[in-house]
Amino acid sequence: MAIQKAPQVSFGAASGTQRTVVSADTARTLREANLMVEESHRVRPRWFDGKFLAARDLTREQSYFLARQAGFARALGAGVVEGLEVSQGSVATELQVSPGFGYTTAGELVALTGPVRVSLAQLFQLQTLAQQLSGRKKLLTPPLRNRTGIFVLGLRALEFSANPVSSYPTGLDAERTVEPGDIVEASALTLHYVADAPGDRADALRGELARQIFVQQAGPSLPAETLALALVALTGDTVRWIDVHLARRTAGQSHADVLGFGFAPRLLREAHLAQYQAQLDDVMKRPLGARPSAAQFFSALPAAGPLPAAAVNTADFSQSWLPAGIDAELTLVPQDEIAMLVEESLTLPPIDLQLAAEAQTSTFVSILVPVPREALAAQARLLRQRLTRALVVPATRLSVKRSPAESLRLLENTRLVKTGLFPPPAITDPVDTAWASLVNAQTTLWYARRRNVALRPEVEGVAVAVINEGPNPDNIILERFKALGETERVEKLLARSDSLARAEAVKLLSAAKFSEPLLAHAALAQLEARKTMDETAVAEVATALNTPGVADGLAKLAAQRPDLLEDKEALHKLAGSEHLLDMGRTLSRSSGQEAQRLSADIKVPVRGKANLDKVLAARFAPAKPR
Repeated sequence: MAIQKAPQVSFGAASGTQRTVVSADTARTLREANLMVEESHRVRPRWFDGKFLAARDLTREQSYFLARQAGFARALGAGVVEGLEVSQGSVATELQVSPGFGYTTAGELVALTGPVRVSLAQLFQLQTLAQQLSGRKKLLTPPLRNRTGIFVLGLRALEFSANPVSSYPTGLDAERTVEPGDIVEASALTLHYVADAPGDRADALRGELARQIFVQQAGPSLPAETLALALVALTGDTVRWIDVHLARRTAGQSHADVLGFGFAPRLLREAHLAQYQAQLDDVMKRPLGARPSAAQFFSALPAAGPLPAAAVNTADFSQSWLPAGIDAELTLVPQDEIAMLVEESLTLPPIDLQLAAEAQTSTFVSILVPVPREALAAQARLLRQRLTRALVVPATRLSVKRSPAESLRLLENTRLVKTGLFPPPAITDPVDTAWASLVNAQTTLWYARRRNVALRPEVEGVAVAVINEGPNPDNIILERFKALGETERVEKLLARSDSLARAEAVKLLSAAKFSEPLLAHAALAQLEARKTMDETAVAEVATALNTPGVADGLAKLAAQRPDLLEDKEALHKLAGSEHLLDMGRTLSRSSGQEAQRLSADIKVPVRGKANLDKVLAARFAPAKPR
């Protein structure tokens, strides 16, 4: 079958457009067949020699290009392109807007070429102006004599005529007139009423508006010619709070519900997270109490965000920030993966705090406990590879809403403790102790909503690392410490260790870096100094020895002072010094000459301890003035 060549289409090169040019007869035929739709709002004059030129023709020419530009702007999407940040002025009765520009929903360009200050004393005039520009003869709301409520601060596109010039007569009997010679485009700040907000309701209404905007996607309605910049809560002539994320949108935001699932656009979800963080910062400036709850301040939460660490109670491993019904757990993660986990969670819907507990049962949330990546392996050993810890919600005080398990737990934790029949519960599991230490070291944690999968297999037991075939670690240790003459010390150390601690100690001492005599003696001395040889003790020693700079610094010391390694008694005293690891870190950061000088200053007397503490003190002592 022969492939037919597509016919060539003739474009209207003479008219400067790539639209196909058809004849008037063809246009009439298409119109009668309802196959052509005319764009009556985009009609431009056709110029030809001999045509009489009137002012209306040039006006139509301008209107055509303005309509085309507005269409391009609508394709981009309404929002702020640059600047237009709203903040409180130098006094509490002023608002300040920075320079910038953006596009309204109608596609109009609005811009401020310099910073603008708005006095709240002009609130009534601004509200009246907004109503007049909306084309309403009667105000929808009464004048705000007390100037209290929540408003949208917007930027509206305006134009006016200016610069009058003399007009020539258009007829023999006509007279000369004066007409404005220019049309000046401008932008005006306006305030649009949203809701009444008494002083005790302004903060709560902020959370309700966030739920309405980000969850229900139904924000305050504004004229198409107005670009929203911020929501402002006013009490009298004073700004109570400014929330730019509730109203401000960045240009380029895609339309919602592209696939038909009601999914919020990406930029709207990012705005929800930014708004939540800003409001949480304001909340955390006030005392939160022992068990803060998100429902006290918010009506909806983004799919991921920060939360106060005080919301996690390490005494009973309960969390009060998220509502009942949500399956929450602590998760140990590296610090540099927080951003990626938040990014993934933002693809999920927000958490609606207005739902009942039964509707929240299919929501899974991880509360992320960040640790430096270099410390992750050591912390995992402390947690015995159990990198998650389930959390519960504090039992409710309303008996009708309590589950049987909550009733028993509330009975044990409240009545029996108060009567003295039972002591308060204490953490006895070393893994829970490690979790409590990690959580209590934080002031702010992050949570991330997880996908709800159909299969959630539960793994019982303790994870055990699978070791590939290779040299036996026990043989490596015996050969290494036999050469150092320390076989008996190693055997005694391993003999007083439990099975898990012995496995971790063998793994530690068989590492390649401990082939260095000074570092090997230091590891052995650190382990012997522990009163109990359990897995936690080995993990703490491994963390100290793996601190960046320790191994490199001790290698420098061994190279500068080989005499210390030849004297067995001096080597034991040096390895047993509590300041040896600090000296290693110091030498790793020192230059060649400084490292040589510090190493030369180290003395190990026959009687007494090594003088590492004095060498370090002299190194960091302030220089004496000459």
